[in-house]
Amino acid sequence: MDHEHRTEPLANEGMGAAASGLNDEISVVEIVNVILRQRLIFVRVFFVIAGISLFVAITRPTRYTSSASFLPESSEPSASGALALAQQFGASIGGAAGERTPQFYADLVTSSEILRRTVVRHYPIINTVGERRQIDLIEYYEVDEETEEGRIERTVERLIDDVMVGVNPNTGIVNFSVTTSDPLLSHGMAAHILDLVNDFDLNTRQSQAGAERLFAGERVAQLSGELRQAEDSLQGFLVENRVFSNSPTLQFEHDRLQRAVAMRQELVTSLAQTFEQARIEEVRNTPVITLIEPPRVPALRAPKRRVVIMIIGVICGAVGGAVAVFVRSYMGQPGGTRPSDFQELSSLWSDTMTDLRRFLPRPFKRSAG
Repeated sequence: MDHEHRTEPLANEGMGAAASGLNDEISVVEIVNVILRQRLIFVRVFFVIAGISLFVAITRPTRYTSSASFLPESSEPSASGALALAQQFGASIGGAAGERTPQFYADLVTSSEILRRTVVRHYPIINTVGERRQIDLIEYYEVDEETEEGRIERTVERLIDDVMVGVNPNTGIVNFSVTTSDPLLSHGMAAHILDLVNDFDLNTRQSQAGAERLFAGERVAQLSGELRQAEDSLQGFLVENRVFSNSPTLQFEHDRLQRAVAMRQELVTSLAQTFEQARIEEVRNTPVITLIEPPRVPALRAPKRRVVIMIIGVICGAVGGAVAVFVRSYMGQPGGTRPSDFQELSSLWSDTMTDLRRFLPRPFKRSAG
């Protein structure tokens, strides 16, 4: 008997587990039954959403992408040495060129200044009858604002969506692309952005070289005067003390004056080299970025991803149809026959609204009531 009583709970647990699995299976069947009972609503919602995605995929405009890539040039060792020397004397002549990482150039491509100068330029396009004409981006994006500045700002916001930039972390190569509805426009914009990046970097480096030249020139003149004074002091000592090797005091004074002359002479030589290098860099007009892939006029259209859009539309249509069916099913049931979860949700919602009314001012309570 005891053995039978001990085995009875185990049997009950097994039956409970089987019943739980059966309930889970029945719940799935009930879900399918609800969808089938409201199949007209499901089909209508499904075809509406799928139809919208099909319309978007078909009417998606033709796009052309022109891309380019470049490698930023590393900083010159002489420039870094000049900056370090300037900092030793307490002077500041700007940041080092070595601080310009590939990510700096990627951010420069989409900077406000570069994009604004891109917006105001005219580019060739091919119109509907196959003829070339010039157009600016304000006209291309059909921006309508009251002021010229407002039109430029609005066009820049639209342009950012058509410019993609990336950096290869292994090689440091910066690549960017421009996508528009016209191949000539995409190529013209990509080429102009590349020129603007190169000009910006070239001009800033020339400005930095100019600052280094001014600093080095001033220091060379100052240190040359100090070198002349040190040499005059050493010369006067030698004239007054023709024989000083036998006197420790005179020998020490001679060594001190000679060290002062050697130190200033070394500084003058180093700054003179920096001055000449800065003069060369200031007039340098060669590109400071290495072009890896120049922008070309795209011959092929960019993929429209119609299949991806249709798949997303089918999934959204099925989900939307199922949601519509269950909302209709739950809302159509009387209050006493609704599922317990829905009844609890309605009760909690009513309690929440009641609590919120307590914190409202009296006029708002009346309007809420």
